[in-house]
Amino acid sequence: MNYRYNFDDEKNDNKKRIIFVIIFLIFLIMFVAFFFRNSSNKIIRTTSNIISKPVVFIYNIVTNAGTTIKDSLREPEDIIAENEALKLENETLKMQALESKKILDENESLKKMLNISKEYQHFEIKVGNVIFREHDNWTQVFTINLGSNDGIKLNQAVVHESGLVGYISAVNSDSSVVTTILDPTSSVSVTVSTINEPAVLQGDTELKSNNKLKLIYIPLDTEISVSDILYTSGLGSMYPSSIPVGKITEVIYEKNNVARYALVEPNVDIRKITEVGVIIN
Repeated sequence: MNYRYNFDDEKNDNKKRIIFVIIFLIFLIMFVAFFFRNSSNKIIRTTSNIISKPVVFIYNIVTNAGTTIKDSLREPEDIIAENEALKLENETLKMQALESKKILDENESLKKMLNISKEYQHFEIKVGNVIFREHDNWTQVFTINLGSNDGIKLNQAVVHESGLVGYISAVNSDSSVVTTILDPTSSVSVTVSTINEPAVLQGDTELKSNNKLKLIYIPLDTEISVSDILYTSGLGSMYPSSIPVGKITEVIYEKNNVARYALVEPNVDIRKITEVGVIIN
């Protein structure tokens, strides 16, 4: 019995070897055919292409899989590079937008300066820009880029195309300080459009934050009302006459309706202007 068992076992081993050899020869023939599929001999080439089809199929699968894996590994690098390119493009567009805005702002500024010069063409006038503003609770002043080198002197009137702004209170060689009509220390002799009698327009600590002024010393027999326009009277040596200053927004009575004052809104939004003119002569 043991002899029979060993003989059958040996037969099985021989079958396995034969099968292995056959499979090996098949794969060997296919791989050899794979390498001869581009032969110059038509018969060999055709035969090789037919035999090597399974190998070509497997080769394509492996190659495509390798390419996919390689692309997936490179994808983060590509995304990073693309993001960097987009960032650079975005920064370039931002710079171009800023340059465009700068040009538009400069053109608008030049236009406003030209309007100021036209509005006061009967005066000798220098136009410039606001370069610094004081931010405190008491004063209302700013600095402009015109100084003694430009013919600027103390107490010269400062204007905007819409009306009076203030006066020159300090002068350097290339810059000057403007005290505006909103400043609590400022006062302007004005006339009301409906009459020809002067009153005094003053800056007020409580009112300046609301861009308002206080009209005082109004003659008792003078009739004033809301929307009346105020002009410089020309009294004194600081402000020429007939420059628009503001309009009355409210009339307030005190002491049994005998005494009164008025609130005035300047023609110029002094806290926002960026261009001014200085009347030289």
